[in-house]
Amino acid sequence: MRRPKAIICDIDGCLLDTRAVLKEAEENTNNEADKWRYFQTYANDRGKVGFNWTLGEVLKSLHDSGYKIIFSTARSEAIRLNTKIRLRTDLGFIGDIYMRRIGDSRPAAEVKAEHFRLIREYYDPQIAIDDEDENIKMFAENGLLVMKLNIV
Repeated sequence: MRRPKAIICDIDGCLLDTRAVLKEAEENTNNEADKWRYFQTYANDRGKVGFNWTLGEVLKSLHDSGYKIIFSTARSEAIRLNTKIRLRTDLGFIGDIYMRRIGDSRPAAEVKAEHFRLIREYYDPQIAIDDEDENIKMFAENGLLVMKLNIV
């Protein structure tokens, strides 16, 4: 059976501009655990986190033309529901979402490499869109066309 063509896209730093929340987390917390909790609390706050409408339109067009949109994120499963609500509200649809397991503190590239192995079982990924160099490198080393996105 032919696997559906798919686009893999990161959320933070690509579709959502979480820079302000990350800066606040750095300024208002004393350790990594508190920083992560702060981020999770505000990562979907529409007042603090902007939406990349340009990328959103590209993803909608690809979705409408038959591509499966798959989100691979280092966000924790703990905020899955709020992430789905945010995507549905701003993007208009929810693709598959692969998230970091609760309690998993591995680097994002390791988490996403695991996601990629699972995604390839069911889909034919065409492109990965991400903002972090290590993730871009991992996808490219696995033979995938990559697009590096930076919100400025």
